[in-house]
Amino acid sequence: MKNYEASFKRILAGLLVFCLMLIFVISSSCDADVEVDQTVEEIESATPIITGFSPTSVNVTETILVEGEFLQFVDRAFIGDVETEIASRVSDTQILLRVSLDAPSTGNIMLINDLARQGQDNLEFTATSTDVVSVNFPTPSITTTLATEATANDVLVIEGNAVNLITAITFGDVEATIAFQSEDAIAIIVPNPGTLDSVEVTFSYNSSNGIITESLSPAFLVNIPTPEASATPRIMTRDNTVIIKGSNMEFTNSVTVNSIEVEITKKEESELNFMVPPEIPTGIAEVVITDTEDRQTIFNIPYINGEYVEMFDMDSTPIDFWNLRTDRDDTVTHEEVTDPLEQPIFRINGGTETFPFGNSYYRVNYIQRSSSGLSEGSVDEVVNPEELDKLANMYDGNNFNGTPVLHFFMRTNEKASMRFHMGNSDRREITSNFRNTNGEWLLIAVELNNPIDNRFIIGGNPADIQFRLTPTSSSSVPEIKSGEYDWFIITDKVLTEFGAVNWTDTNSTTNFWNAQ
Repeated sequence: MKNYEASFKRILAGLLVFCLMLIFVISSSCDADVEVDQTVEEIESATPIITGFSPTSVNVTETILVEGEFLQFVDRAFIGDVETEIASRVSDTQILLRVSLDAPSTGNIMLINDLARQGQDNLEFTATSTDVVSVNFPTPSITTTLATEATANDVLVIEGNAVNLITAITFGDVEATIAFQSEDAIAIIVPNPGTLDSVEVTFSYNSSNGIITESLSPAFLVNIPTPEASATPRIMTRDNTVIIKGSNMEFTNSVTVNSIEVEITKKEESELNFMVPPEIPTGIAEVVITDTEDRQTIFNIPYINGEYVEMFDMDSTPIDFWNLRTDRDDTVTHEEVTDPLEQPIFRINGGTETFPFGNSYYRVNYIQRSSSGLSEGSVDEVVNPEELDKLANMYDGNNFNGTPVLHFFMRTNEKASMRFHMGNSDRREITSNFRNTNGEWLLIAVELNNPIDNRFIIGGNPADIQFRLTPTSSSSVPEIKSGEYDWFIITDKVLTEFGAVNWTDTNSTTNFWNAQ
């Protein structure tokens, strides 16, 4: 016979156990949530715990494995009072430290969890080992026989044993830059010791008794190269950086312009930059580069102390600036001329001295049979936007002091009668009496704010600033002619210092320019 009372008791007991288990699970689940939250906070702010480390005796630059808890959030590590590198945070229970070259001979290990990284000021959790670590300092030895001399910036490779422990190699009083370092080799860049005399070369390393310095060479000669310029500017202008390119420029000690020392804004191996002082007048300026050994290199460079925009310069503008009118019947060619004896010149000191200017100029050749345009160039193709804006607003008083002056070099002879236009449909041109320069280069100046009539006004579109070279008349007999030009600029005054000829005169008997 079935015992219902016993069955009921078993069922009741089972339900009771199930309920208790359910309550436990629910309670455990709630506690787990709380525990997870608490664990994240605790881990983020937990004090590291050090339970041990190995080895207990280690060479500098080698590693120590520290074991403990909450080590994954350690920010800094020390041996004694000297910070050392954290090589790897292996896990929450292990961290690998690399012993620094300047570590003390003995010291406790200290690990810091710094909550400043979370924006909390002065909040650190620190663990310090109970045992101390002993740091050993092997002595570096050099096996390379050093040469007796080298040039500054040369790379020297020095071989030996434990040379990774060297902390410095010094030439006289100047420390060399270490480019590479391993246990058996070290590569250094030879510094400039500041003297042409021989200097002692030493190397330094850490020891248990502090820094030890030993001699590598009692008398080593460092050759200091002289800065050599390969490219100087044709002209220096106010408020614009002067760029001199070359080699060994980093050995420049000072730069003067007309005996006034200037600020060097860039000094690298291949480039030297500076600004001309504002008090330097327009003219040929003497630029002196003095190197670290007081050796001097002297340049004479033209300088314009005024507002300046360059529109065309054959030394910097490609010949494609000029578009030939190949649709005409005339045979037209053009070329860049680089003969150094034929270049334009400045005439200074009243014309008694000349100064060569540039390395190339523009020549257009034609057979004169018509008066059609032969060669044309648009300024907006070569002038940067900021300077185009100056040109487009050259009369507003804010640019060129309201007194813009056109300059250009021109050379023609009795067989050439080129007409030069500036402007688009409204233009100026050189009148017939002054188209022949008798085979001589002239630097011509024209004051643009003194127009012959109101048609020669450059409007808001800087593309209207165009140059057009045209034969002045037709001829039934073909005749080969040419015109030569260079350096079209606008500045704020006539450059009389460079021998510029002012062709602004509008007197009827000397009418250089004519509105067309």
